[in-house]
Amino acid sequence: LKENRQKSYDDFIAVAEDLIANKICSPSTLAARGGSNGGLLMGNMYVQRPDLFAAIHCAVPLLDMKRYHTLLAGASWMAEYGNPEFDWKFLKQYSPYHNIDEDVKSYPPMLVTTSTRDDRVH
Repeated sequence: LKENRQKSYDDFIAVAEDLIANKICSPSTLAARGGSNGGLLMGNMYVQRPDLFAAIHCAVPLLDMKRYHTLLAGASWMAEYGNPEFDWKFLKQYSPYHNIDEDVKSYPPMLVTTSTRDDRVH
């Protein structure tokens, strides 16, 4: 995936937009939940399209793509995500921690939960 990971975020956004366009729900009633790698997805929904969601549950997330490789098992994930020392140009695009925008007036409420059983969270 590496530099193509944004495609999965774009797909999730497209589904949310379709649910709203077809009046199945509205931004005031749409919530999303994801854990572990899905927690990274939720972090990106939070910073990329906060206007689409009334609430987000971000479970055991990986949110800092610049320093993830320094975590206990983080170095073993570089084949999946990329090496921040060489691949920061595309990793920065989907690093939620680095993409919080102080100009955004309102982010949706987010519940962040963690576990001792997921090695991607420290």
